[in-house]
Amino acid sequence: MLQPLFVYLSRNAVRWRNRLDYGDVVRRIGRATERVDIWKHWTGLLEEPYEARFRAAVRTALDRGVRFRIMLTDPSSPDAADRARQVAPIDALALIRQNIDRLEAFTGELTAVQREHFQVRVSASGPAHALYRVDDWLSYGLFRNRRVSESSQREVPVHGDLGELALEAFEGRWNAPGLLSIADHDRMAVRFTVDGATSDHELRYVVHDGDLWVNVPPQALPLAFHPGHRVSVNGDGPDTHVLTPPAEETRERMTALYTAKYGPGQGVVLLRLTSARPGPGASDVPAT
Repeated sequence: MLQPLFVYLSRNAVRWRNRLDYGDVVRRIGRATERVDIWKHWTGLLEEPYEARFRAAVRTALDRGVRFRIMLTDPSSPDAADRARQVAPIDALALIRQNIDRLEAFTGELTAVQREHFQVRVSASGPAHALYRVDDWLSYGLFRNRRVSESSQREVPVHGDLGELALEAFEGRWNAPGLLSIADHDRMAVRFTVDGATSDHELRYVVHDGDLWVNVPPQALPLAFHPGHRVSVNGDGPDTHVLTPPAEETRERMTALYTAKYGPGQGVVLLRLTSARPGPGASDVPAT
């Protein structure tokens, strides 16, 4: 719905480019004084040959108190699958996973103060455009059926019709419910209770049609298949759920979603988090 507006307002662009100049974005980040926002399925700034320079520029900016907000797409989401089909044979899902992994590693290297200024969120809804904002400069590009870096970009002032509209869309999505930190995107805390004894685990998971599916490691399988087990999420609250295996026709689909999110792996055992309460609502799961 917003795309016709962006096209109409593109007359406010101060410069058009055939492709995004990542080197220029890195240099701008290195000189930033206030704010950097990035909204992509994945960003080439975290690929070679730009990653090392991007990381150095971010550190320099963080030392000046610049605040970063980076929003990427959940690789197991339908929007990521659509984007992957558009850009094939580029492996978009692998690049999204790589972005998330590299940002997690980079965040772990930052000081506590720097981490407060460096926020990354993962969204199940992918953008219809690419957005790079550094202070009062903004580059915006509509997605085509190819990689956005090969599409035309509009460089616009933040305080103009198009810039304000683009940032309004970003702010709306950034503050929408359902976005996750990298840690919450990657794992969820699960507590098993069996015969009064509890055991806590951090499990990888995927979401499909509102249902949570967790990958149970070998050491937790006896608990998951114990007939009297109960499960709580995030380590607190009542033990009102159980884990159930998928039907054969569901197993392949869940494994494909898990692979999209985490990459190929061995020994994946996906079980569905199901309400233990009888009657209507038996398939309810807690919100992530």
